[in-house]
Amino acid sequence: MRARRLAGALAAAAIVAALGGVAGASAQTISDLTTDLQNLQVRIAAGDKAAYASQAERISAVGAAIVAAKPEVWQSKHETDAAVIYLFSGGQPRDIVRLIDSGAVPASEIPLMRGALAYVLGNEAEAEKRLSGIDPRRLSLRLAGPMAFAQSVIETSRDSPKAVQLLDLARLLAPGTLVEEAALRREVMLVTDLHDVDRVARLARQYASRFGSSVYAEAFLQTLAGGLAQSGAIDSPENFSKFRGFFAALAPEARRGFQLRLARAAILNGRFDVASMAAAAALDRVSPDSVEEARGKLYEAMTRILTADYDAGLAELQSVAQARLDRHDQDLLAAARSVATFLREPPVTAAPPPAAEAPAMAAANPNDVIAQTIAVAEAALGRTAPLAAVTPKGNL
Repeated sequence: MRARRLAGALAAAAIVAALGGVAGASAQTISDLTTDLQNLQVRIAAGDKAAYASQAERISAVGAAIVAAKPEVWQSKHETDAAVIYLFSGGQPRDIVRLIDSGAVPASEIPLMRGALAYVLGNEAEAEKRLSGIDPRRLSLRLAGPMAFAQSVIETSRDSPKAVQLLDLARLLAPGTLVEEAALRREVMLVTDLHDVDRVARLARQYASRFGSSVYAEAFLQTLAGGLAQSGAIDSPENFSKFRGFFAALAPEARRGFQLRLARAAILNGRFDVASMAAAAALDRVSPDSVEEARGKLYEAMTRILTADYDAGLAELQSVAQARLDRHDQDLLAAARSVATFLREPPVTAAPPPAAEAPAMAAANPNDVIAQTIAVAEAALGRTAPLAAVTPKGNL
């Protein structure tokens, strides 16, 4: 009997504890939930794939809490700010539209909420009207970083230098967060377009050092490699050397991958000096008979056949392990071999020109051959050019 009473008491205690846990969970405010969401996104920026997988569920939970909240909840600015943070963090606009339409939000908070809504819906004119006059430094710290980031996006098409300044502010206000990670990604690409090579190299190194393991890092590095090659930010050995700190900050596998992507993108954009440097760097300490070695040898050989090292480049082309390349690089290898063959084809025999015209024709022939070679190369490489464009997607 005593044992049964003890078991019953323990079961009752367990039920009370469970109910207490449920009550504690239900007592969480919208502000608490968005803080948890932002903390989850900090883990995503650090490379936590499990956090990334659970993000959508966490956002849905915040949205459900917003829809279920009683009208009096929205009399607190902490809670209205939390609704804006929810939007900036990937929340559903329809939840905020419903909240605004309910009439529960104080009139003083409506402009900010409508501005955030316009931003996430892509209505830049409305977003600029409602958000551009806000000083992020006067907002709560949790909202300040996301606001500066949003303002930067709005300013990008109108005033790139101002957009860069706002990204700097966003990074300052939200260090270590997904806001800083996204701001660094965006700022690197903006200053690449502005051809500020020193700043690109510095910011890229910061990104690699702070967020090299981010869930979004791989896609970003693909985009950056293409952007550097296309923009001409790396167009000389001197500029290439400015990125050595960035390369060193990357993990070995990521570094080789970036250098190979840079070499390939440079070839597709006709920047063979850059491609040669990047391919040579990628081949340093590469594993023999690996996919990376095959790619590096392909890209390096393609640059050499257009120089005095033609014979060595041709030999390297012939030695590339085609089976280790993907379909796209196999097409590139075939194009390169075709160009190499064309470069050494004997000229077509024609009737000798009149003696008076011979010097002029002789002077013209080398240029004709070069022009034909470039045309063949461009036609061959053009088939694979679209493969260089990859755009990552993220939350911010």
